[in-house]
Amino acid sequence: MTSKLKTDVLEAVSGSATIALTNQLSGMTSASVPSGSVLQVVSYFTAAKVSQTIGTTDTIVNSMTKAITPLGANSKFLVQVRWFGEINIVRNRVFNIHMDGARVNSQSNNFWSGLSMGSLTYHNSNGSSPEMVHLSTLVTTSSAVGTDITFSFVTSTYANNVIWSNRCFSNVGSSQYEDGTSELIITEIKG
Repeated sequence: MTSKLKTDVLEAVSGSATIALTNQLSGMTSASVPSGSVLQVVSYFTAAKVSQTIGTTDTIVNSMTKAITPLGANSKFLVQVRWFGEINIVRNRVFNIHMDGARVNSQSNNFWSGLSMGSLTYHNSNGSSPEMVHLSTLVTTSSAVGTDITFSFVTSTYANNVIWSNRCFSNVGSSQYEDGTSELIITEIKG
C-alpha cells in the first residue's frame, strides 16, 4: 500500500528552525528504478559527406556505429537512426541494425530483408532530392552490466551500388544541392 503526505507548510516544532531535506536521488542506482525506466542515452552524430560502394553484404553506413556499456542486466535498447543521403538504385537497397555484428529484428540475413528502405524520390540518382531513412527498433538483450554492446547502422543491396551520406549525388560542396547530417541514438531501458 502506498502512503501520501500532502502539506502546504512544513515547519519545525519551534517554528523557527530550518528543516533539512536530503537529496532523495542520491545513492539511487539502476537497480533501484522500475522496469521501463530510461537508464542512459548515447548517440553517434556525423556530418561527414562520403560516398560508398556497397554490395550484397551488410556494410556500416558512414561509420555510424556506437558502443554502449549497459547499466542494467537484461536491458532493452531502443535504437533510432536518422540518415540523410542519396542512393543509386534506391528500390533495391535495405537498411538494418547490427548488434555486435549480427542483424537484429530482421526476418533473414539476405540482402532483400530489412528494417527500412530509403524513401523513393526518383528511380535513380538524379543529382538532387535525397532519400531519407528514419528507423526505430526495440532490441531485447541478455545484457550484462559493464559489458559493452555495439550497435551499427548497415545497408546491403543485390549488386554493387553507390550511396552518398549527408549529401546528394551532385553535391560536391556547392550550396545549390541539399546536404544534411545523420545520427544513431541508443536508449537503454531497464528490463
